[in-house]
Amino acid sequence: MRNCSRSCLLTFTAIVLSSCATSWTGTVQRVEAGKDGHTAYLTDRKGEKFDAILSIPKMGENYRLLAAGENVKLSGDTIHLDNRVRVIVRKVKVRSGRQLGTDAEK
Repeated sequence: MRNCSRSCLLTFTAIVLSSCATSWTGTVQRVEAGKDGHTAYLTDRKGEKFDAILSIPKMGENYRLLAAGENVKLSGDTIHLDNRVRVIVRKVKVRSGRQLGTDAEK
C-alpha cells in the first residue's frame, strides 16, 4: 500500500479543441519568441483579444514572423484555454501594417 500525502493539490484546466479550420482577423499588439516559432497577441475589430501560435514545424513554408501593428488574417485550428482563444496558425495573410507601408492585401 502506498502512502499518499493529503496536501496534494490537483489543478484542472479545461481545454477545448476546435477541429475545423477557422479564420481570424486582428491587429498584432505584441510578439513573444518561442522555441520553434512565436506567439502573437492580437486584438480584433470588436476589441476582443486572442493569441496566435506560429510554429515553424507546423507551418513550414507558410511561416513568417509577425510584427506589432500588422493587421493580419490567420487561418488554422483553435484552442479555448482559460477563457482565451488561441489560434494554431496554418496560414497568414498580411492585410496591412507598419512594416509594409501599404493597405493592399498580400
